[in-house]
Amino acid sequence: MRQMSAEELMAAVEPVRRHHRPGEVTVNTVLAAYLRAADLRPQGRTWEVAVEAFRARGDFAWAVEAALKTGDEGHLRPPKSWPDSMLSRPTLTQATPLVGERLSAGPLDWHPQRFEPGAIQGAGAKKLLGTPHVSMEELLVRETAQNSWDARTGDRPVEFVLNLRNLAPEVVSVLRRSVFTGSASGTRIGEALAAPQPRAIEISDRGTVGLGGPVRNDQAIPPGSVTHFIDLIFNIGATKSDMTSGGTYGFGKSVAYMVSEVGAIIVWSRCRTDRGPEDRLIASAIGDVFEMSGSRYTGRHWWGRDVGGRPEPLVGPVAAQMGRNIFAKPFVGDELGTSILILAPELGAPGPDDDAAVLTEAVLANLWPKLLADDTGMVPMDIRIQIDGVDRPIPDPAEHPVLSGAVGCLRAVRSVQAGAEPFPTLFPVEVREIRRYNEVLGHLALTKYPVDPKAAEEEHGRDVTLMRSGAELVVRRLRRAALGEPGFQWAGVFKPVPALDPVFARSEPPAHDDWSPASLQDKKQRSQVKLALQRVQEEADRFLEPHLSARSANASASAAGVGDRLAGLMAGSSGSAPTKARSPGPTGGSRSARATAQLVGSAWAEIGRPGWTRTLVTVRLVGGPPAGSSVDLQIGIGTDGGTERSLDPHYVQDGGWVGLDTNGPIHMAPGERRDYFFDSSDDVAVDVHARVVGGNGAS
Repeated sequence: MRQMSAEELMAAVEPVRRHHRPGEVTVNTVLAAYLRAADLRPQGRTWEVAVEAFRARGDFAWAVEAALKTGDEGHLRPPKSWPDSMLSRPTLTQATPLVGERLSAGPLDWHPQRFEPGAIQGAGAKKLLGTPHVSMEELLVRETAQNSWDARTGDRPVEFVLNLRNLAPEVVSVLRRSVFTGSASGTRIGEALAAPQPRAIEISDRGTVGLGGPVRNDQAIPPGSVTHFIDLIFNIGATKSDMTSGGTYGFGKSVAYMVSEVGAIIVWSRCRTDRGPEDRLIASAIGDVFEMSGSRYTGRHWWGRDVGGRPEPLVGPVAAQMGRNIFAKPFVGDELGTSILILAPELGAPGPDDDAAVLTEAVLANLWPKLLADDTGMVPMDIRIQIDGVDRPIPDPAEHPVLSGAVGCLRAVRSVQAGAEPFPTLFPVEVREIRRYNEVLGHLALTKYPVDPKAAEEEHGRDVTLMRSGAELVVRRLRRAALGEPGFQWAGVFKPVPALDPVFARSEPPAHDDWSPASLQDKKQRSQVKLALQRVQEEADRFLEPHLSARSANASASAAGVGDRLAGLMAGSSGSAPTKARSPGPTGGSRSARATAQLVGSAWAEIGRPGWTRTLVTVRLVGGPPAGSSVDLQIGIGTDGGTERSLDPHYVQDGGWVGLDTNGPIHMAPGERRDYFFDSSDDVAVDVHARVVGGNGAS
């Protein structure tokens, strides 16, 4: 499919927004929404025809027409039931009229925000990110890179540069005279600019769409228009309207103010409009509440053009000239993108070299997937860290003593999810399906690899990296036990399947540093995220300690988890092939005096009832007296609070022991295996628990 910018996708999805599933907006999800709007299911032959048509012309409406029907002469005919809005083309940002105050090339106007109903004070705005699990420098790298990635145009790698600058005297003079005008009460901007050597971080992206859309947030927004500029500059907590990758301009921008000791930033952006590229420049700060001339002010400030009593950015040639006077990285030709200058940054390091090292570690920890070439050979992001414009080296993740294991895992998951040939890796990588009942939630890759003899023990790899399928930005790392093999470490990577990316994105907090199932309102989605996290940890632990994989009589197991681990026992089972089962240990010799019931296999089959599946589980009795023991199997519906044993026949129908016409306890001899089956709706997770009852078994 052809690459489309975030702005184009936003405009394209607008006519079918109510048919678009919550989450990331991509070409695939928008095309699926168009098909649903035409009462077509985005699957099977319908999907294949629509995809091919879109590839041919890059037009969503045309793709749906192809999926609907072809006329007698072979010409496609749009369905008469479609509203005209669905056949509309994307709306470009309207150019800002250069009239009146907008023509001024003089110093910027200071506009502090006065308290009014609903206004949020500056200190509150800084707290909107909550309490992230990562450091401030990591949060800065994560959030700014996320916004840059979301704004990519798709025709080349995103250029993402973090430049640690000592501001030259002429730049400081411009900031004093022409940018931070007025008293700037409640801030310490004046102190920062009076320092012997004022410092800043300049964060720039190119190969992106820039901050388009209206420059005022109090007026009606044209249909199909993006709102990138007002979301980043004016709105607090505004989720990005195009939903690309689940990021937020409103929350994520807070970190830029938090990194600045004086809470001040300058933004220079160039976006495409209906009249060509347009430069926009504005400064903003978050400080303390203050009073002036009998009025109270929130501590939020803007410096731009006062147009009708409201702040607006410098626009056009005057913005471009001001930007060139302040920023180190200019725009070349018709290049689009955004640059942010953070004044007086505080990264906790004593000097530029140390700050550069801190940022390098943050990039490696959080953006390493963006440094790896994709299946086309293109590196997704050209990431650079600079001191006064001079590049500092960023180690290759594939050669990194710890990250190299995760790199191999990511490449393996990419291959599986793309249906491609496995990427060659130096050390073996296992890829396991993570399931919720018979539904594949995602793929977990695990590997063991040598330890760098120079690395301290706390630096060894022992994490599963969680990331979404599309964005491939690190969400968080699950720390597990160290590998019990001297000289080796381990790593894992989990990515949900692309279809569930929006579900996992919706579970993320504002800082995008976790998956929180409890935040999801939909019960099924909550179960999907919760069980994925649970089973990723279980599989990682099983990988580390294979001898603990057998289930004891006191441990319950989900049929979905069992099925992913063990070989199928029923011919013709639907879905992906299960992973190879480990052979059970020998059953001969002296038996344990205590009997245990183990779940040793499972399989699934379709039963001709839409949305339902039949599950077969195999139970084996281990140990106990030669005369045998009584074994019971219980099934229940998995919930957030545990297991609901009272079965609702609308979701689960108990079949019982195969060939015995009962679902109660049965007598089994040591080493004997018996099959048990039940039918269930795909909308629920089913927990299965086998136990020995009575006698000397576990109860």
